[in-house]
Amino acid sequence: MKKFIKFTKVAVLSLFLILLGSILYIRFSRYTDTLIYNVNGLEYDSFESNIPHKEYYFDVDKNTVLHGVLFKPKGLAIGTIIHHAGKGMHLMSSQSYYKLLTDRGFQVFGYERRDFGKSTGIADNSLILKEDALYVFDTMLEDEKVKETPIIIWGQSLGGAFAMMNAAERNDKIAGVIVEGTFNSFPDIGKEYARAINLENFKWMMPMLMNNDFPAENEIKKISKPVLILHSKMDEQVPYQLGKKLYEASNKSNTEFWEIEGKHIKAMFDYEEEYIERFEEMIRL
Repeated sequence: MKKFIKFTKVAVLSLFLILLGSILYIRFSRYTDTLIYNVNGLEYDSFESNIPHKEYYFDVDKNTVLHGVLFKPKGLAIGTIIHHAGKGMHLMSSQSYYKLLTDRGFQVFGYERRDFGKSTGIADNSLILKEDALYVFDTMLEDEKVKETPIIIWGQSLGGAFAMMNAAERNDKIAGVIVEGTFNSFPDIGKEYARAINLENFKWMMPMLMNNDFPAENEIKKISKPVLILHSKMDEQVPYQLGKKLYEASNKSNTEFWEIEGKHIKAMFDYEEEYIERFEEMIRL
């Protein structure tokens, strides 16, 4: 009996150490970062657009060049929208959104994160991707076509986390920020997608496994400019309650929550007139 008890204790301790070691490995190897940003090689050979535009290539390090495009209206731009796109939205697939905005006088800048579209490099570290986003933003603000216009940061889905970070870090440079179909923190969205890494019964572990380098619910408190959060009650990719949690963490004096209906990040098409009017209102404030 004593041998059995001793064996049981050793087995339990061994399992605990294996579990702890696995958690530490996943956390500090940033394994989940790779899962978050991996887009399965979505790329294209040449960029094409019927919208007037200018392409940019940003040499962010010796192994990485980021591709960006400034889409232009026919006349003078009334404002510049810096777009942080959702996962899987490259600059070919995003143009249906941009066309609606450029037709109303905005110019829209978008870029592709590492290892996506025409951008090179490896997207396996949130902190590096954060540096990329700020570098691209700061560089574009020096562009003659951008620097004299009011700036709105716009983020959709995963890009909403980047938008909140960007707005918090450069609050004094912008007129406002709009996010759609996004979430309050990576650990919370991780719980929703735990099944993707076969951890559907272990959602409670996600905060221990995931780095939260884009804590939107903290970043939003740092923003003093107008903030608009849109979220569909019918969203099947980013649950409505995560968008609501982001709003609950905000400064209510400058933040508005717009509850909508429809599919994930499709409000630009379902509520075109009102959506674009929200951008116009921000540059008039």
